[in-house]
Amino acid sequence: MKHSVKVAFAKSANDLKPIRLRVSFNSYRVDLATGLSYEEKNFKNGKAKNNTMNANRQTAMEINFQLSKMIEVIDNYFIKCHLENRFPLPDELRTTFNKAIRNKSSVNNQSVFPLFDEFLKHQEKEKQLTLNCVTNYNNVKRNLEIFDKTLTISDIKPDFLNIFKDFLEKKNLKHTTIRHILSMLKTFLNYLKSKHYINIDIEQHSVVKVIKGDTQSYLTHSELKRLYERKSFDSDTEVLARDMFVFACFTGLRYSDLTRLKKSDINPQNIEFITKKTGTKVSVDLNRYAKEIIDKYLNINPLFQNLFPPICLKHYNNMLHKIFKDCGFDNEITLTYYKRGVRVEEKKKKYEILSSHSARRTFVVECLRKGIAPLIIIRWTGHRNLDTLKPYIAIVDETKKSEMQKFDNDL
Repeated sequence: MKHSVKVAFAKSANDLKPIRLRVSFNSYRVDLATGLSYEEKNFKNGKAKNNTMNANRQTAMEINFQLSKMIEVIDNYFIKCHLENRFPLPDELRTTFNKAIRNKSSVNNQSVFPLFDEFLKHQEKEKQLTLNCVTNYNNVKRNLEIFDKTLTISDIKPDFLNIFKDFLEKKNLKHTTIRHILSMLKTFLNYLKSKHYINIDIEQHSVVKVIKGDTQSYLTHSELKRLYERKSFDSDTEVLARDMFVFACFTGLRYSDLTRLKKSDINPQNIEFITKKTGTKVSVDLNRYAKEIIDKYLNINPLFQNLFPPICLKHYNNMLHKIFKDCGFDNEITLTYYKRGVRVEEKKKKYEILSSHSARRTFVVECLRKGIAPLIIIRWTGHRNLDTLKPYIAIVDETKKSEMQKFDNDL
C-alpha cells in the first residue's frame, strides 16, 4: 500500500519546535512524535540545513540521521504489512514506532564503558594489539572514567573531543601525551560510529600545539657505525637487541614487523611481508649489512619460523637504553613541548629518548642523506604518502644547514 511521510512541526511559543512525522495512507493521517526539536527556519525539504545546530547542541547531521532511521522504521512496517498481505492500521503503526523510539532512547542512555571493553576485545582480535598498546587503551578508559564515570552515548556530542582535551590539559599533561590519548579515543569513537551508536562528526575544533621531541630520536651515521661495530656486550640478549635494532636501521622495519618476520619472507635480494600496522604488502631490498644479520640468524633453530627469537617490547627497549648508554650516546638533547598552552623546554641525554622506533627513523634519515628518492623510500617503509616524510626531510635540511655553517669558522 502506498504511503507518504512528511516532516512537520508542532505548535510552540518558542523557536525550538517539536518535530512530528506525518504519515498518510488509505485516507488515514497519523502524526508521530519523534522526541526531537529544531528551529523550523533551519529546515528545508524535510531536512535540517547543513551547518546548523539547535539549542540542545544537536547538529543538522545528527537530527537528519535520527529522522532517517525513524522513517526507515515506518517504511519497514508497511513492507511487513505488504508481505503478510494485510492492511496497515494507525494504532499498530503508532505502537511499532513508539516501541522503536523507546529502544533508541535506551541505546542513547547506555554507558560507554561496557562498549569500550567490547571495542578493546575487537581490537585485540582484529589488530593483534601489543601489550603496550592495550595498556595505553586502558589508560584512555581510566581518563574517561575520571572525566565522567556516568558517561553515556548521548553525551558524545560534536565538541566532545574538544571538551575532553580541556580536561586533559588541566591534568598538566604534555601536549604530545594529550594528542596520543585523543588519537586513541578517536579510534574508539569511530568504532561506535561503525556500530551506529553515534552518527556525528567527531572534530577537534581547537588545535593541540605540539613540538615533537622525538624528531631527534634517531642515530647519526657515526653513531650507527659505532653501534654496528660494537663487540662488548653483557649478555646474549643484548646482542640480540643490538642486531634487531641495527637490522631495522638497514631495512626500516617497525618492531611489530621485525618480531613477526618469517624466514619464508626472505628472498636472496629482498624481504616481502604484510605490515601489521596497515596491512599493506611491502617489499624491502636488502643491502649487505642486512644480509649479514640475516645470515647470522637464518639457521639458528631451524624449527623456529621467525628470523629473530621472541623478545617483548618493554624488555627490548630496556636493553636498547642500556646499550645506547654504554655506547656513549649521551649528548644533551633539548625537548620542546607544550603544557596547558605553555611552551616548555627540557634537557635530556640522547640515550633517554631513543627507543625501538628510532631505528625506523634512522633508516629514513640515512636514505634521504644518501639522496634516495622519497618515492622509493615510502615503497620500502610502507608509508601512505610523501607527507609522512616531511619531519625526516626537515631533519636532513637542518643537518645540511649546520654543516654549511662550519664554513663560518674556517674563513
